[in-house]
Amino acid sequence: MENVFELNNYWLIALTLVAFSAGYIDAVAGGGGMLNLPALLFAGVPPVSALAVNKMTGIAGTTLAVIKYALEQRIHWRTVFYATIPCLLASYIGGKMALNASATVLAWAILICIPIALFIVLNDKASQNKSQTEVSASKTILAITPLGFYDGILGPGTGTYMAIAVRRFLKFDLLAATATIKPLNLLTNIGAGVAFLIAGKVVWSIAIPMLVASSAGGWLGSHSAIKGGDKFIRRVLVSVLVLMLLANAYKMLFS
Repeated sequence: MENVFELNNYWLIALTLVAFSAGYIDAVAGGGGMLNLPALLFAGVPPVSALAVNKMTGIAGTTLAVIKYALEQRIHWRTVFYATIPCLLASYIGGKMALNASATVLAWAILICIPIALFIVLNDKASQNKSQTEVSASKTILAITPLGFYDGILGPGTGTYMAIAVRRFLKFDLLAATATIKPLNLLTNIGAGVAFLIAGKVVWSIAIPMLVASSAGGWLGSHSAIKGGDKFIRRVLVSVLVLMLLANAYKMLFS
């Protein structure tokens, strides 16, 4: 059954513009949900419906980004193959554990993870990368599976952290890392999206314009990442991490 919550046209236009920006940022560095979700809540969308619309929007943007990266042959599919099942299982386990975890502990864990990731990005001096044919199944699983767990138990910034991990531990350049983790992001998003669909929590009058805009943003963002390369992606990564840090610190202090 569809949620019948409605917004006026001004809010729909504003949310559509936000969705485009979020799709663009997510395709380059992850973290698009940091724009979509607060905007939906600020517009007065009920929290569960906001989560559902955000997930549908994210799926649309990520799908177009995956297609663009695939057409440009930027995705290392062997890495995706190695990581898919372990990552999904870890995400499931994390989600089960989150049901019994303290909200305060989870909030602090999110806040602590962000500066660590920011430090890694800012101190990444490597300029030469190994051939992607050297990537092993065991190294891939060790690098990415913990972030599948993070996605289940915490969630925010998972795509960003996955890109950093693939860059750091598998020695991909940032463009290859960003492109390669997108199919994994898509799979985990679809899993959650199906649950919202079955529960009838998606407000389609809001979701449809947002997912169309997110798709356009995802396509353009992946194009910009391919054109701009590592330096551009690194700048966006740093910006996303700083935004995440400020937003979560504000939430911890004033909520």
